[in-house]
Amino acid sequence: MLRQRRREKRATELVQQDSEATVKLENAAIEHSKMVDSAVLGKYSIWRKDNENENSDGTVRVIRDQIIMAKVYASIAKTKNRSDLYEELMLRLKESQHSLGDASVDADLHQ
Repeated sequence: MLRQRRREKRATELVQQDSEATVKLENAAIEHSKMVDSAVLGKYSIWRKDNENENSDGTVRVIRDQIIMAKVYASIAKTKNRSDLYEELMLRLKESQHSLGDASVDADLHQ
């Protein structure tokens, strides 16, 4: 019975300490956020326009990744005797390669 009371008392103390620590962390976070300049944060927003960087190569990278995956899937389709899927993938692969051309940045892609 005495052990049970000590356990309950200790658990209550730990919960109280945890609550106090949480409040301290929250207050510290609030104070820190007040000191941050919100004007600087706007530039790094996830909602910013992607075309701010004129030399972006994101689309080129996606197309190259898709070409690699198309080659992999085409080889799998060929080994599984799925000639219809293989031919369709090869056709789309050629179209993607033609669209990509020698582009190294998005601005080089044909519109």
